[in-house]
Amino acid sequence: MHPADTRTAILETSARLYADLGYCAVSMRDVASAMGMTPANLYHHFKNKDDLVRETVARVFAEKTEPIAEMLEAESRDADRLGLFVDHFVRLLTGDRVFFRLLVRELVDGDERRLDDLAHTVLERPFRLVSGLVDIRQPEEERFLATVSMIGVILGHALLAPLLPHLPGGQVGFADPSTISAALRHTAASDLETK
Repeated sequence: MHPADTRTAILETSARLYADLGYCAVSMRDVASAMGMTPANLYHHFKNKDDLVRETVARVFAEKTEPIAEMLEAESRDADRLGLFVDHFVRLLTGDRVFFRLLVRELVDGDERRLDDLAHTVLERPFRLVSGLVDIRQPEEERFLATVSMIGVILGHALLAPLLPHLPGGQVGFADPSTISAALRHTAASDLETK
């Protein structure tokens, strides 16, 4: 296998392991074993576990957020961009187990350095584009908080999806991505002013 292909395979394998078991529960030896290689060979590609975790998370997040940024830049009407963002982000969170679990792990357990790195290298562009959907007449602080609230509501729906059918008044269909998207688009349209 070509070294670049090996590195990509290591990142994909470690992403699955970290998503399923958590960072602390997965050693370099575990990743090497899952790859069918020796730990020494793994250390040839990544100098330590922190390096592997950082690159794994950055790769997964970049791979998943880049299409969101491209989609938001391609669409010209803000109302359409907002709907596309909501639909895409809901489907990403409900349909990509590895991304969703790594995102939740980062929010709960991410260290300050890794969060700062992700915010500046991977998430800044899509965040600014989503923030651009909020009324530009609002002060920057209010736009920031409205953007965080919108993302938080989407994340909260995805996080609660397995519980929804069990709550009073809940139904199995409420956990469906299309139903979640429709409810969130309706909420976003009525709660947030768009340009």
